Parts: sequence; C-alpha cells; structure tokens
Amino acid sequence: LTQRAGAGRPAWIAFGAAYIIAPCVALIWLRQAPEHGRAMTLMLFVIVWAADSGGYFGGRLVGGPKMSPALSPAKTWAGAVGGVIFGSLAGLGVGAALFGRDGLAIYALVGGSLGLASILGDMAESGFKRVFGVKDASGLIPGHGGVLHRLDGMIVATTAMTLALFLHMIADRVQG
Repeated sequence: LTQRAGAGRPAWIAFGAAYIIAPCVALIWLRQAPEHGRAMTLMLFVIVWAADSGGYFGGRLVGGPKMSPALSPAKTWAGAVGGVIFGSLAGLGVGAALFGRDGLAIYALVGGSLGLASILGDMAESGFKRVFGVKDASGLIPGHGGVLHRLDGMIVATTAMTLALFLHMIADRVQG
C-alpha cells in the first residue's frame, strides 16, 4: 500500500501503524487477561471465522443486493446477515461451552456484535485499498487480497472486543 498515491502522507502512515499495532497489543492484552483470557481469545477467533464463513455462504446461497459496490463489489446484504447469524451462533456455542449456560443471550449478542465488527473490518480494508488504488494489500498471498485481507475482520473485532472489556473493567472499578 505504501507505494501508491497518498501513502506518504504522515496522517496515513500514523493511521496505518495504529491500525496494525493497536489490535496486536489488544490481542495480547486479551489473551493475558487473568480471568478467562485464553477462553475469550478462542471465542473471538471462532466468532470471526464463523462470521466470515457465514458471510460467504449467505452471499453465495442468497445473493441479492450489494452492500457497497464501490467498496467491495462482492459483498451482499444477505452475506452480512449470514455473517451476523453465524457469529451469533458461534458466540452462543463457544460461550456456553467455555463459560456455562447462564449467559446464553449475552453470548449470542457478543457473537453477533463481533460478527458485525468483522464485516465492518472487511469493508474498511476494502475501502483502504480503493483509496490507494490497489487490488491486493500485498502480494504475499496472491489472489487473496493480501495478508491484511486475511486479517481485516479480526483487526476490527479484536479492537471492539478489547475496548468493550476495557470499558467494562473501568465501569466495575468506578462502581466498586
């Protein structure tokens, strides 16, 4: 991406660094959480993978209107719904298996929300590529949009999950 128009602008360079570094730090912080860090990390990965698969299957099986042809010509509303549904189901299943059955509605809500965050991450990465006029973010994985395309949903979902947990921690400290 850095070889295209606008890539040398300091704001884009700073944003790009934060876009990559912040989720990496967030993922380490999440994994190192003393209570349930490993389980929450596993849950995050399964939800993002499920949302990506649900988006693919929903889009392929149902098709229909495109979400934003200018950003991502293949993304459909049916795919987005499929991604959120699969994310919800993954959150429900993994949450029940790892944390027990007491919070089923919360697990489904978390799964759907992170599934939506994953979809938004995919759309954002497509938008970044359009800004710089490139088809792939790198040539490392030919025909797959590059490394960032494999991680775009995870980047935003990780940031969303750790931000929510961080705010929850702050709220607990303020109340207690």
